[in-house]
Amino acid sequence: MIWWLETPARARAERQSVADLAERVNWLRGVRWYLSEGAAFAVDFEIEHNGDSIPLTMTYAEFHPNAPPIVVPRDGSRLSIHQYGAGGNLCLEYRADNWETTITGAMMIESARRLIAGERDVDGPELPSAHAVSLGQSVRGSYFRFLLTLPIEERVKAIEAGQSIEIGIAEKHHAETFTVTIAEIDGVADARAWPAGIRETTKRGHAIRLPQAAAMPAATQVSIAELLGGLGLETLREQALADSGEMDLVLASDTEIAHFYAYDGSQKRYFGRSRILKVAAGSRLPEDYAVLSEKSVGIVGCGSLGSKLAAMLARAGVRKFTLVDDDVMFAANLVRNELGAGAAGVHKVDAVRSRLIEIAGTIDVTVRRVALGGQESADSIDSVMSALRACDVIIDATADAHCFNFCAAVAKESLKPFVWGEVFAGGIGGLVARVRSGHEPEPQAARNQINAWCNGHGVPAPLASFSAPYAAPTATGGPLVADDAEVAIIAGHLARLATDVLTRPEDSAFPAPAYAIGLRAAWIFSQPFETWPIELAGSDPWKVEQDPASVAESLALLRELMPTAFDGHDQSSK
Repeated sequence: MIWWLETPARARAERQSVADLAERVNWLRGVRWYLSEGAAFAVDFEIEHNGDSIPLTMTYAEFHPNAPPIVVPRDGSRLSIHQYGAGGNLCLEYRADNWETTITGAMMIESARRLIAGERDVDGPELPSAHAVSLGQSVRGSYFRFLLTLPIEERVKAIEAGQSIEIGIAEKHHAETFTVTIAEIDGVADARAWPAGIRETTKRGHAIRLPQAAAMPAATQVSIAELLGGLGLETLREQALADSGEMDLVLASDTEIAHFYAYDGSQKRYFGRSRILKVAAGSRLPEDYAVLSEKSVGIVGCGSLGSKLAAMLARAGVRKFTLVDDDVMFAANLVRNELGAGAAGVHKVDAVRSRLIEIAGTIDVTVRRVALGGQESADSIDSVMSALRACDVIIDATADAHCFNFCAAVAKESLKPFVWGEVFAGGIGGLVARVRSGHEPEPQAARNQINAWCNGHGVPAPLASFSAPYAAPTATGGPLVADDAEVAIIAGHLARLATDVLTRPEDSAFPAPAYAIGLRAAWIFSQPFETWPIELAGSDPWKVEQDPASVAESLALLRELMPTAFDGHDQSSK
């Protein structure tokens, strides 16, 4: 709806406020209201100052009064330094960052007059500037960007004046932006602007510390060659003057660091200067998450739930994974999976591995294309279970009872924490659980208690089915299907249980070991986000030490199976 038709009283009030201003001051002339192209409410006016007449146009925004009008020079000129380019709108006192609906067009005109007078009155007070530009605003037109970390900046500035050292350059092209950084300097590569291991191109370059008071050169072949010649760097000078070839120079002066580059364009060799982006130091993760980089996580199931869980744990700092799944990614899986369309036709474990590398760079991921609990050879199952046993936590994201049995057996035998979860049929909610030896009952007992808790509500639990784990029939006959957001919520809860058990193995932040989380009004849930904690009885250690009689029996069996191992070692004499 056009605002001035929907709220004609406001439109009349705007016209009246400008008319009142014109009667009150002698510098406002030529007021003319009209509808511009697109039926926008607009007014032409002129501001008189020191004998000059400055023609302006104010066009009201489509969403007025919830957005500010636009004031521009009517002749398309560059009127002020507080202006978005030649012919662009003026940056006045009232802008998008401080706009209120009580501000009128008359107030905008008065602000425009103060801007003009403030810049043209030489003897007047300096015009204050409130122009604040975010980093994103400042670089959105810069497609060549150089990322500079504080440690790298300090090392470049520490180079002896007039000297050049060879450096390693990493560059990548992503989302229509070409980004460069120093990957190695002085043989050290511990201060990169992005993690090693992602898709990038590496090459050699040079970092040069300019002499004191030396100025940065222009981004031209001649200027750069003259600078290098003046420093006595003849080899680099000849490289700069060559007709072709890539070149990367990082120059440090007393006041700034700059990155110059050369590459072969379609018609000629091109020289340019990247926009420097300084990388903020510090971590955005909780301090206790630092231990996650040393932890190993085993995830069985890399479907919708497992793929999201793996990505979340990688972002949390986990750098070692064992992924188990035999399934293949197809386009139909895109509605819920962490993976993208490019993974279609690929084993999910392989595609998730690539996704984790894309997130975290260098990362240790073991993949097993095995259906744990499926029709696999005994050797394969035994090998996968051995790999899971080496992990610090085992996670079952399959919602499959057969797979649960194998995971539970590994957890119980190795005394490793076990975490599992599933999205309820139809996406009405989900279940997450965690058990630890000495704190909660062993996995099978815990699962039986959770099933009993679900059945105890008198309504069958909406546990996922193996054939359609995310769908459930409705009264209308159509299926109710879990969407990506619903799966992501359960994956987030599952990730929190996993990070908690790794960072706080003895002192969990979760008072209950299992939770049923509602996402719709169904089953026992009266509303979305209703959460039911599930208490579990029993906290005895999962394994009991062998008594002397059992140890003796084990030795006797071993002697029967490996008699030669005991030759010369008569146990009965001891």
